[in-house]
Amino acid sequence: MKTLLLNIGNTHTQIAECKENLSPKLLNVVETETITATGHLAFLDAYPAPWNALAVSVVPAAQRVLSLKYRSSIRFLTTADFPQLDFSGVDTTTLGMDRVANAVAAYSLVKGAVTVIDFGTCVNTVSVDAQGRFLGGAILPGRLLLRKALRLYTAQLPLVPLGNEVPKPLGTNTQDAISAGLDIGILGAVQRLLAETQKSLGGKGVVLPTGGDAPFFVAALPKLLSSVPELLTLHGVALASRHE
Repeated sequence: MKTLLLNIGNTHTQIAECKENLSPKLLNVVETETITATGHLAFLDAYPAPWNALAVSVVPAAQRVLSLKYRSSIRFLTTADFPQLDFSGVDTTTLGMDRVANAVAAYSLVKGAVTVIDFGTCVNTVSVDAQGRFLGGAILPGRLLLRKALRLYTAQLPLVPLGNEVPKPLGTNTQDAISAGLDIGILGAVQRLLAETQKSLGGKGVVLPTGGDAPFFVAALPKLLSSVPELLTLHGVALASRHE
């Protein structure tokens, strides 16, 4: 029986196959809102049976839909599925399972103290110490979410598209000024956040970036961020299969 891996994010849902070595093979990416709108996931309907799936989700509505439609085939993971880490120091009742999967995957790769910074709809961090204790992290809006908030809560400011390069600090029109403020501002926030995180860890630990918007930050902060592990969250989901 094939084991599938699902990472249900605020914007996109990734579907992968779990290979024998627990590495994920990405099969499809869909917009998460289509799951709640249609009540199913077309890719799963067409996927050859038999299969089961392990999933992490940060979208309760999508999780409810999939739990009803595929109740015997999809299992949504909790921290109990990841005995590799010690969660005793944090409140797990509101902990996003994508962050847990990131932490487990990173700890398995680094085998020591590590911080993951995930650049998606939100920018979030999670840190694990050398003893495998999950220490928590931080959450802030991502670049696109900042743009949407500025558009939604002002009368005249436009929704500015994402750019791949760091803008100049002195925008000569409103669009460029927004890009400058938001992109340079969030780069500063990321630098300060990681500096304070490393200070809390005693200056120890590797920093791993991941997420769809990671290339922008890696290019802009090469001394702080380096390689982006492929499909890190899905790799973490795959590791839960080891303890089934």
